[in-house]
Amino acid sequence: LTMADHRSCSLGVITAASVIILLAISRIFSPSSSLHSLGRPSFFGRGRAMRTRMRTALGARETGSAHSPPVLLTREKGKNDKLRRKLEERGVTVIELPCIQAVELEDAAKLPESLGEEWEWVVVTSPEGAKILAKAWHSGGRPNIRVAAVGAATAKIIEKEGISDVFVPSKAHAKDLAAELPDAKENGRILYPVSKLAKDELQVLLGERGFEVQRFDTYTTEPADWTEEDEKLAASARIVTFGSPSAVRVWAKRAPVDTPIAVCIGGTSARACESAGFARIEFPSNPGVENWANEVLRVLDAAVENA
Repeated sequence: LTMADHRSCSLGVITAASVIILLAISRIFSPSSSLHSLGRPSFFGRGRAMRTRMRTALGARETGSAHSPPVLLTREKGKNDKLRRKLEERGVTVIELPCIQAVELEDAAKLPESLGEEWEWVVVTSPEGAKILAKAWHSGGRPNIRVAAVGAATAKIIEKEGISDVFVPSKAHAKDLAAELPDAKENGRILYPVSKLAKDELQVLLGERGFEVQRFDTYTTEPADWTEEDEKLAASARIVTFGSPSAVRVWAKRAPVDTPIAVCIGGTSARACESAGFARIEFPSNPGVENWANEVLRVLDAAVENA
């Protein structure tokens, strides 16, 4: 061989080795190669065992085909539209099976008059709470108020109704809202219209910052009615989405928790799933419908990858 031939062979070997190294690196850092990619708490049992269980539970998925397992949506009727659209755009079969329904309470009737008082902030932590606030705001003559919404979806409902002064924390968590809410400028009073079932975490944290919080239990959630067919559907479910602890609790009383994968909107619902005994739980580190939909897709794609 000539010196030129030796150089050509050497370059070929180096190029091949470089390609192999790059492929190995891309494999290591691929988002779908590890279920730790979103930094979830360790108590949800990530790792190889989880991947094996997912493979057994789901099998291969062909997007948009009859082989794709349907994804069940358990929010109240009429509140699954955004998640459903995002999943259907990717060829996922979705079925609505509401676990809960919202019912207004007496405090909701008091809200229009109360909004006319002087408040530093009006705080809402759910889309249902935002809808009740918006209705009360219109009924009360559209007084000048500042609203703190726990997340973008809740804020969007408020802004759509014409309330422009809306604060949203960096993450859709009660602790982030309590920590990031701007300091009081006037009287420090906060009106907190919320579900009767909501924990007192947020009002306690705001109280520790010196705010005076007045809570209005404006609504509650009750179990939705299921037919016999709904019960059969739940019994055979393989992937179920949860947007609230209330929906998780209803499911756990009516359907299996050991077989389906629970894909939650955030950590609060995920912790409720853990308490209910779900064996497989997934959720995005940053709550929201967009990230929720992506998490469902990631779970499905992980099953295909490992089939």
